[in-house]
Amino acid sequence: MLRITFRQLEAFHWAATLGSVNAAARHLFVSQPAITARVRELEGILGHALFARSQQGVQLTPTGVELFQHVQQLLEAGEEVEKRGSQRLPPLAAALHCSIDESQHL
Repeated sequence: MLRITFRQLEAFHWAATLGSVNAAARHLFVSQPAITARVRELEGILGHALFARSQQGVQLTPTGVELFQHVQQLLEAGEEVEKRGSQRLPPLAAALHCSIDESQHL
């Protein structure tokens, strides 16, 4: 069963790209603890540290470097699926019609 989520991969990707968990949080409009939790969950699932953390930010470990390229491809594939899905599905539209039967008085 797949336990890795796109949110975890996205948090990892943006922390690596921007070099900071705080910057990733701002970019994704979530809290810094949420990014930290997602990355730690991913590290727990994989059984490897993905970042070397310091006061200056984060740097990828060798395992993180190896994973980063795969994550980029997965996120690009996810974006493509979203794009194709939105092109093929018609927008949702509905009409609601209501009527009142005035012969029923309470």
